[in-house]
Amino acid sequence: MIPFSILNSFERTYPRVLSFFEKVRQNEGATIPVGAVGFCWGGKHVIHLAHGATASGEGGGKPLVDAVFTGHPSLLKLPADVEPVRKPLSIAVGDKDIWLTAKGVETVRRVFAGLTSLTELTVYPNAGHGFTVRQDKTNPEQERQAKEAQAQALEWFAQHFATVNYTASASA
Repeated sequence: MIPFSILNSFERTYPRVLSFFEKVRQNEGATIPVGAVGFCWGGKHVIHLAHGATASGEGGGKPLVDAVFTGHPSLLKLPADVEPVRKPLSIAVGDKDIWLTAKGVETVRRVFAGLTSLTELTVYPNAGHGFTVRQDKTNPEQERQAKEAQAQALEWFAQHFATVNYTASASA
């Protein structure tokens, strides 16, 4: 875990994430909505994308993402990571999560209280860290919760992408 943590720290990887979404917005995403999904370690990255960074160059002025979903995000600094949210953000977390604990969930709820049209936090009972992607498929409850979290993400994007309208640029 130590080599992974050193080589893949947020400070080292987030600039690459920004660069990727900058290119997406300038190319394929120039005229369509762009979303981001992150699980665990990637949750912090997509939450930061929800802070509202905008594209430069050909994608100038457009947000890098239009909506974000994360399942069981980890390594968050609370409330600092969620306070600057300016783009739609949905979070799915289990009440038994070891990374986003009950205390962290309450902090997120407090911050999200002022951002109700932009944010959603769903806490799944008896679900632990990783439940959205590493559930025990022989456990009907875990299977159901993973499917509910998937539906949560799809509904979130459908709702927020419906309001996005970019026109094709002259160079497209």
